Amino acid sequence: MKFLVIIFGIAVSIFMHGSGLSVDSKWWWDLLLSFNVKALSENLGMVVFCFWIHLPLMIIFSLVCALIINRVGYPRYFIYSVLGTSFFTFVVLPSLPVFDVLLAGGMSPLRFIDIFVKTLMFLTLFFVFNILMKKYNRLNLFG
Repeated sequence: MKFLVIIFGIAVSIFMHGSGLSVDSKWWWDLLLSFNVKALSENLGMVVFCFWIHLPLMIIFSLVCALIINRVGYPRYFIYSVLGTSFFTFVVLPSLPVFDVLLAGGMSPLRFIDIFVKTLMFLTLFFVFNILMKKYNRLNLFG
C-alpha cells in the first residue's frame, strides 16, 4: 500500500504543476479586479495572481487527495513523494547540462513563483483538510 501512496503522490505532483487547475472564468477575473490591488510590487502581485487563479480548483483537488490519503493511510509517504517529485522536476533536472540546453536557460523567476505558490497552497490545504478529517471524522465519505 505504501508503494501505491508514493505513486499517487508522484502523479499528484505532476498534475498539480500542470495547467489543469487554473480557473479561466471572466467572473472570477472580474472578482479579482474588483478588489483593486494596485499598490503591490511585481513579485507580490504575481503571487496574488497565481494564488487567485488556482484557489477554487486547488481546494477541491486537495480535499479529494486528503480524503483518499486519510482513508488509505501513510500521509507522510504521500507528502514526501509530492515534495520529492517537485524538487527533482524543478531543481535537479534543470541543473543538468542536457536539460539546460533543452529548456533554453532554465526556469524564469515567474515560473519559480508559480511553482512555489502551487506547492505551498496544496500542502497547506492538504494539512488543513487532513487535520479536520482526523479531528471530526465526519468527512469519511468512503464508508
